[in-house]
Amino acid sequence: MKKTFLALTILLTLLTTSQISFAQVANYYGTAESINFNGIDFNLAWSSHPNANYYKHEYIPKGENSEHFKNMLMLDFIKGDFKLKDAVQLQIDKIQERKKTDAVANYDLVESPDGKEFILDFLMSTTKDNKVNLVEWSAYHYKSYTDKAGHTGVLLFAISHRAYDNDVDTFLKSLTEYRMENRKALIKFPMPEIQIK
Repeated sequence: MKKTFLALTILLTLLTTSQISFAQVANYYGTAESINFNGIDFNLAWSSHPNANYYKHEYIPKGENSEHFKNMLMLDFIKGDFKLKDAVQLQIDKIQERKKTDAVANYDLVESPDGKEFILDFLMSTTKDNKVNLVEWSAYHYKSYTDKAGHTGVLLFAISHRAYDNDVDTFLKSLTEYRMENRKALIKFPMPEIQIK
């Protein structure tokens, strides 16, 4: 079971690339296909259910695409009997490993007072010709979850923002304010209620 979980969490990559057209998008959760987060409407643009235990939805604003987005929401569910801290730690381990080759990579972890929810706030980048050409800030909200049908697992609701090429420096300079505003919004935002179909 741990091997299955590890394989699934590898799919929760920071630099997501989507290969399915909008016409093929399936709603696996029965949720609204548009989510307003912090004043921006995000629309369901891509989904995946590669095996019996893993589900993934990506939402982006109108005019953006999953392969080259600036803003994205993610709603992932991994079905199974997993410890929440283990799911969080796997992502932290990925960031720690990335730090060996990514000078920008860093993270901050916030735990709810009751220990039942976590927010992992982190930054990563890619380089081309020894210059940072993409930086991505993300905040992942993890929660143990059971839907009405009794499907138990880990639910992840996340926000990601990317800046590319000439916009990287400007974004990094404004990151502190942007990060705090969006992390607060994520903490206040009600975790979506999903129902596995």
